[in-house]
Amino acid sequence: MTRCESRAPVFIVAALALCMVMAACSTSEPETERGGFPPGYVSKFWVEREVMLHTFDRMLSEGDPEEVLENSTGSRDDLFESHVLHEDEDGYSIEFDKDAWRTEEVGGLNWIDAALINATDFNDVTWCGETVTGDVFVDAYMEEFWDNLDSHDEYTASIADYVDCGDGRV
Repeated sequence: MTRCESRAPVFIVAALALCMVMAACSTSEPETERGGFPPGYVSKFWVEREVMLHTFDRMLSEGDPEEVLENSTGSRDDLFESHVLHEDEDGYSIEFDKDAWRTEEVGGLNWIDAALINATDFNDVTWCGETVTGDVFVDAYMEEFWDNLDSHDEYTASIADYVDCGDGRV
């Protein structure tokens, strides 16, 4: 049997594949020397999560909340378990205080993000003119505003204005 010299050993190929996977999972967000983020840093994930939270909250108040929750499929359970979504005497509402969330109940913040994606993707934004799906509404905000504002407060004001059918420029 002849050995083909032009083939790379399997372990080198596996190591390169592992390196590529690890590089794809790493963040491109700036970090300080101590491993944290710089003061005032606003994460793209944070902005998108805020847009989804405010949009989902408005979906619950504008539409039939039972239908909105049913359209949210399995994600509603994760949102309830994590205390992002709760029911009280006034109906359903979103908890915007992240310190009150129980992310460990559902597998972490990524699970909450996935649940919010499901909740917004499978429901419509009907209150700002032409009806669009929640994901289109959220994506439009991100395309227009991501990386154009400087602080959490600016994004929070912009998102609130946008979800209330404004232009998001505050």
